[in-house]
Amino acid sequence: MNLRVGFVSMHTSPAERPGTADAGGMNVLVRSLARAMAGVGVEVTFVTRRSDRGQPDEVELDPGVTLRHLDAGPPQPLPKSEIHHHIEEFSARLNELPKLELIHSHHWMSGVAALPVARRHQIPHVMTFHSVAAHPNSPLRDGEPAETPERLDGEVQCAEESDLVIAVSHHEAAVVIGRCNADPSRVAIVRPGVDVDVFRPSDGQEQWTPAPAVRPGYVAFAARLQPLKAPGLAIRAVAGVPPDVRPDLVLLGEASQDFAGYEADLHRLVDQLRLAGHVHFLPGQDREDLARIMRHAAVMLVPSHSETFGLVALEASASGTPVLAAAAGGLTEAVCHNQTGLLVPSHDPRDWSTELTRLLRDEPLRRRMGATGRQRAMDMTWRHVAERTLNQYHALLGRT
Repeated sequence: MNLRVGFVSMHTSPAERPGTADAGGMNVLVRSLARAMAGVGVEVTFVTRRSDRGQPDEVELDPGVTLRHLDAGPPQPLPKSEIHHHIEEFSARLNELPKLELIHSHHWMSGVAALPVARRHQIPHVMTFHSVAAHPNSPLRDGEPAETPERLDGEVQCAEESDLVIAVSHHEAAVVIGRCNADPSRVAIVRPGVDVDVFRPSDGQEQWTPAPAVRPGYVAFAARLQPLKAPGLAIRAVAGVPPDVRPDLVLLGEASQDFAGYEADLHRLVDQLRLAGHVHFLPGQDREDLARIMRHAAVMLVPSHSETFGLVALEASASGTPVLAAAAGGLTEAVCHNQTGLLVPSHDPRDWSTELTRLLRDEPLRRRMGATGRQRAMDMTWRHVAERTLNQYHALLGRT
């Protein structure tokens, strides 16, 4: 009989614009992992909060993956900062699900909701955080709200009480052990994967840009538009590149409800730096279009202040595109410095402009990094991730 596992992701709805750039790495990761787990014989029930009245109670998301929508709070999209008010209601609905053999929660809210359900049914609870709150004493980025006490407490509860925490990087593992009090013997590391068929290098024959106004040789940024992801640094980095090699910058993504108005701030920055015509704002893309934009970019910029891993960097590598990334958190594991890209140890725009100029002026170096990145990505497919995750499940269930 197939192993029956519940994927609980309270604030990620994989049926809504699945995999778009603005949906964030977590959406991509959870949906891709669920599909890959079904491919290795796991029966996955993907459970999320209903965010639209028209969403069905149950639908087959992929072969072997059933999506269940549960009522918790108003059936409408909510800012992530408000969803935690509905954890208890979501937990009560979780208790009504058919019998599962294991629950795997994604993000702290899901874990807080699912832990009592797992205990009540006497089944193991696995936790993946995907992102962990900044330390309470960490300085806030401009426009970034402070972490709620509920999140800080909830993450500690999930780390301490889960039977297993699967971290996506050594960096994340260190944080959940050191800050959230997880037992090191109950923490495993399984890095995310990448779809190497969708994210693939250009054949070199196609001349293509993501919009008519974008000039070939552009650089790209793909993430939610929020201070933590540092799109403003990407803009300033391009502004500091000498005019003879200055590329166009394509910013892919949109601001969430928690950061309304932030995109307007970025437009003002573009005007201040006199980059009109060089910076192009595009909405989130589906996976095929995102992959096409990546493989035709000269460089992928990932200037985030913090990442538990940095999935977009791995996707760029699979696309044969070198990555210029911040040496922050899991990005130091997603990017191999001087091999698949360059890691910048600061967020000083001058340093970023210098390194970006170096890459733009050295096409052979970019080609070598792209080839190495593609080779590395071939060993990090979602099938590999599913097999490693399943091994962790079996060990937890005593099926080794």
